[in-house]
Amino acid sequence: MRRILGVLAVVLGLSLAQFSVENLKPSLAVIGGTQGFGLEASWHCQLFQPPVGEVRPALDLAYDVNGNWNGAFLFRYLYPFAEGLRAGVGLGVVVPGFQFASTSLYFRADAEYDLKATLGAPLFLGGDLGVAAGKLAGQLKVGYRF
Repeated sequence: MRRILGVLAVVLGLSLAQFSVENLKPSLAVIGGTQGFGLEASWHCQLFQPPVGEVRPALDLAYDVNGNWNGAFLFRYLYPFAEGLRAGVGLGVVVPGFQFASTSLYFRADAEYDLKATLGAPLFLGGDLGVAAGKLAGQLKVGYRF
C-alpha cells in the first residue's frame, strides 16, 4: 500500500509541474553532513509562483560512501532573500534505502546560493536541515545545475 501511495505522490507531483526544457532544473551535488559524504541528484521545476517566492516539487536521490541510497519527494517553498540567495521549507516523503515499507513524512528547511553571477558557471552552495522518521539530519552541498 505504501509503495502505491509513494508512486502516486511522485506521479501527481510530476504531472502538476509545468514541464518545459527551461523550467526543469536537474542538478548534481557533492554532499556532506550528519549522514556521511556522497552524491545527490535532484530534479525540480516551478509548480506556481505566488506574489513572492516560488513553489517547486523536488525529487532527490542521494548515495553516500557507506553504500546507502535514499530518495525523497517534497514540495518546496523558496523565498528570495538577496540576489542569488534563496531559502525555504519543504514537506514531503522520504524513502530510506528505497524500502517503501520505511516511507515516512519529511520536513526540510534549506538555503542555497547561486554562484552563476559570481563565477560565471552554474554552480551553487547549499545546505539543508531535515526531520524524517523522528531523526534530525543536516548537510551541506556544492553542486552543478544543468
